[in-house]
Amino acid sequence: MARSLPLRIGLMVTLLSAGLTAIMLSITLYLISVVYDLSLFELKTPIDGPFTAVGLLTTVYIILLLPTLLLSRFLTKRLLKPLHQLTAKTRSYSLEGTPVSFELDSNDEFSELGKALQEMQEHLNDSHHQIELMAYRDPLTGLPNRSGLFQELRKLILWARKHESRIALLYIDLDHFKQVNDSSGHEQGDQILKDVTQRLLQLVNQQISHRELPFPEDLLLSRPGGDEFAIMLPEILRVEEVEQLSQLIIEAMRQPFSIDDKYFSLTCSIGITLYPDDANSAERMLKHADIAMYESKKSGRNRASYFLPAMHRQVEERVVIQQGISSAIAENQLHIEYQPIVSLKSKKIIGAEALIRWHHPKRGRLGPETFIPIIEESDQIGALTVWIIETVAAELKTLPSLGDTSKLSINISSAILNKPELTRLVDEALQKVEAPNQRICLEITETSLMKDIDNTLPLLNQWKEAGYSIWIDDFGTGYSSLSYLARLPIDGVKIDRSFIRDLNNSKPVIETILALAKTMNLLTVSEGIEETYQQQELTNLGCGFGQGYLYSEPLRINALRERLEQQAKREAHQLLQFKLPKDRN
Repeated sequence: MARSLPLRIGLMVTLLSAGLTAIMLSITLYLISVVYDLSLFELKTPIDGPFTAVGLLTTVYIILLLPTLLLSRFLTKRLLKPLHQLTAKTRSYSLEGTPVSFELDSNDEFSELGKALQEMQEHLNDSHHQIELMAYRDPLTGLPNRSGLFQELRKLILWARKHESRIALLYIDLDHFKQVNDSSGHEQGDQILKDVTQRLLQLVNQQISHRELPFPEDLLLSRPGGDEFAIMLPEILRVEEVEQLSQLIIEAMRQPFSIDDKYFSLTCSIGITLYPDDANSAERMLKHADIAMYESKKSGRNRASYFLPAMHRQVEERVVIQQGISSAIAENQLHIEYQPIVSLKSKKIIGAEALIRWHHPKRGRLGPETFIPIIEESDQIGALTVWIIETVAAELKTLPSLGDTSKLSINISSAILNKPELTRLVDEALQKVEAPNQRICLEITETSLMKDIDNTLPLLNQWKEAGYSIWIDDFGTGYSSLSYLARLPIDGVKIDRSFIRDLNNSKPVIETILALAKTMNLLTVSEGIEETYQQQELTNLGCGFGQGYLYSEPLRINALRERLEQQAKREAHQLLQFKLPKDRN
């Protein structure tokens, strides 16, 4: 369509010229005829030969038209020349190409249009630069962001492939950095991230100072997001170079950061992967480095881990479990088993601990130790806990209510206590449960209670007022103090099975726990009792209750109901036998 404009203008000018020529010729002939009283079509002297009056007029018209057309074409071409120039420049313009000058050597409307196009080009280039920065650069540190890291890593892999070189990718995550933001504010947290950037840049520059690389050094360090950083290390000759850099990074993070007269010490977890040893693409390198970093977190943080193929299988398993838990709840793949808790003196069942089981459609029966730690890493632990609460409350109603013989306990994950949104979800579920008289116990591990006692305490008081018993699970493995224990609205403690397993060496610890519980008027349950001598020893030490395979394996609700009903019948029969002699008298 753009090419047809000059043609249309030229055609219009040509037709106009032809029309004007015809009009001028007609007027000229008319004036001649008037002045000389002649008629071209009635000549007194006839014209012989091929020429007639009409032919003569046509010949004259054509003779006059030719110069008129040439002149109009020349003028049209000259007038449209600036437009052709602007069109050609516009077609050659590209954001990625060489800048084009739209200015013209004239002082007319086309020149003004060229100036406007020139300004538009400059604005477009500036906007493109800003958009590129937003798309590929982190605004806080100026480093490449996740998209920029991916882009640069792909380029580096192509370069390494061409030069048959090795690359190391170090994925760095600052440990517990959220606590810095929560305690000191995001402004100070951002300043620390800037300082971390400078320290890492210095280490990168030192590491590659002896190498001549065809790309800027600052592109080797990226901030994919949050408190995560990534370092690309090219031309790796020895793996020890990567190990050395990772240790320098860990040491650099340990040095205190001074912000507004406050000092912060950080640790970091690092995941390392190598090209082409572990992966041959940017996608897989990033994935493997992230997996290795997660392994460092899981192994205690403040360390570096190399990617291993087994890690990938573990991650795939974790993803399958996290994605499958919603379906498991919806499709009734989950069920509860209850391990009885008995009185060590009377051997009577006084309650049971609810243990979740998952019958996976592909992997079969799964115990909680297999999938609970994985689900705790996601917010799905909230929905799972709500399901457990609702299921236990419903099954509790089917048990015989004989004093305290039908008390069930539920484990509350520490992952819930650390997330307010999950805490509210579980609290709402507990408020809806109709289980008065403390027929449901809530078990919370000692370690999770002590993490944030000031925020946890109001929640425990609320649950206590709602009618729930509260027990400290795995007692003796944490670091609770007497002052904290005195503040907690707890009913009892469960001695961790590790002490029972090593009973001979752990006896002083167990005695101390039992003495403390007696002083604070707390009930005690020993977990993991499997041998008769363990039961006898714990009974002699004064422990009130026990739990373990010596008494029973975990049972489905129907089996537990049968055990409780049989126990009730035995007690009724014993009572009847005790009363009969008295009645006979």
